[in-house]
Amino acid sequence: MRILSLDGGGYLGLATAAFLEATEHHFQTTCHEKFNFFCGTSTGAIIALGLAAGKTARDIRELYKRLGPRVFWNPLPGMKAIRFLKGFFTSRYSNRALKRALDEAFEDETIGDILANRGKRILVPAFCLTTGFPRIFKTDYASELSLHNNYRIADLAMASSAAPVYFPVYPIQAPSSGVVEEFCDGGVFANHPGVLAYGEAISHLGVPSQKVRILSVSTPRADLSRYETLKPRSRRAQLRRGFLSWSSTIASVFIDSTSFINDQSLIRLADPRTGTGLLYERFALQRPPKISMDTAAKSATKALVRVGSEAAQSGNARKRLKPFFE
Repeated sequence: MRILSLDGGGYLGLATAAFLEATEHHFQTTCHEKFNFFCGTSTGAIIALGLAAGKTARDIRELYKRLGPRVFWNPLPGMKAIRFLKGFFTSRYSNRALKRALDEAFEDETIGDILANRGKRILVPAFCLTTGFPRIFKTDYASELSLHNNYRIADLAMASSAAPVYFPVYPIQAPSSGVVEEFCDGGVFANHPGVLAYGEAISHLGVPSQKVRILSVSTPRADLSRYETLKPRSRRAQLRRGFLSWSSTIASVFIDSTSFINDQSLIRLADPRTGTGLLYERFALQRPPKISMDTAAKSATKALVRVGSEAAQSGNARKRLKPFFE
């Protein structure tokens, strides 16, 4: 069982797509061919669903390059500052351009279609605001599962990527009951969904741990370790920080923390001393300076593609990737 797990992170997902494109090029194959279980959160859900549906990483990279400037539309200097203030009252961005693109890319294909026609399993986290609980959408790949096969790929991608403050909450009508539920980004509880997929593999699918291989790719992460660089006076002020002081980092603190914990859990499960036989590799991409999840300028696009491509080209990276693509 080969599992591909992809983190969230908005337009930073372009680096993930570039990383996978370079990997596919080197090994002369595709993720769709080599993996049979795809999981992703937020932008990672969009990429994972696309790959599972048969698209190449190059297809995804081109989609992001076309779509990014339309979704994260900031044509004038100071536009992001205006959007920051807008976020106090409503979502910073519309999700209409993203919805049109995903509807065009996937039409009415469901995750059940992916399982039936391509034999690929799907897992996508989102948070259900209607019930107040996390929701893990997954293909009905076991006899005891029968809830999610008829959900549209585009709808699940929209739900999992509805990042609070950035995008509106996304409503979905449940195919079986007709009940409309509202969702936001799965990154609020599982930005690194690999540990969830591992649990599904050994429980519902009954795959022995020694036959599970998990490749995890993180979008470029922010450096949050800046406290010690502050001057004493600034340091004291930071201890009493309020909403404005927290606002630029609080989402990253929460989201990156869950990714770190899930990564550490899988590292320990894969430790040879546990005897599980699990193979786990994670690639954490480096974030270029001054690029955030909603920066889609031409310079940011070039930098993200470069970061992703270069991370996949070293001899060490290819050695670590070989068990998944050989």
